[in-house]
Amino acid sequence: MALNIANRRVEKKAILASKITNVNKTAAVEIALDYYLANYKPTQVKSAAKREVENLFEELADLPILDKRDADAILGYDGEGLV
Repeated sequence: MALNIANRRVEKKAILASKITNVNKTAAVEIALDYYLANYKPTQVKSAAKREVENLFEELADLPILDKRDADAILGYDGEGLV
């Protein structure tokens, strides 16, 4: 079964991708679709912003703890509020 790309911009992107990857246009489109499907599973579609935030939280969680005090102590709170 054939795929007809009627959009000139999309065709130019397919041509550029084929030149970059050194494969024909069909293979370049297949590679792109494989990548897309691997990273954007239909049952777990997330916005790009949400993925970026999740990645940032993971990076932050991996940082070493340099100050062992709890958050209130760091911010200067005590039982009556600000110190």
